[in-house]
Amino acid sequence: MRGIVSLSLAGALPGTIGGLVFWALQGDTTATRAIAYGFWFAAAALLVLMAVAGRKWLWRRTTLPVPEGWVFVTAAVLLTVAGAGIDAAGA
Repeated sequence: MRGIVSLSLAGALPGTIGGLVFWALQGDTTATRAIAYGFWFAAAALLVLMAVAGRKWLWRRTTLPVPEGWVFVTAAVLLTVAGAGIDAAGA
């Protein structure tokens, strides 16, 4: 459970910052929509990281515990649902 929360927060923070930066630079979209897009991009990045974390070379070179695939997928789903909620709240 701790891994899911950690990965979700690790995706939500840059997603929020990236969404706010996009909103500040591109004034055509609402802030909530930009943050929602940031969450969705963060969810996609977690799925890419899942593929990277599954490589043997990473497991052999690190002493840190690498999360399992289901942890990445669960965190990505949570970010996607949170992004949808943020988008719906701003509509």
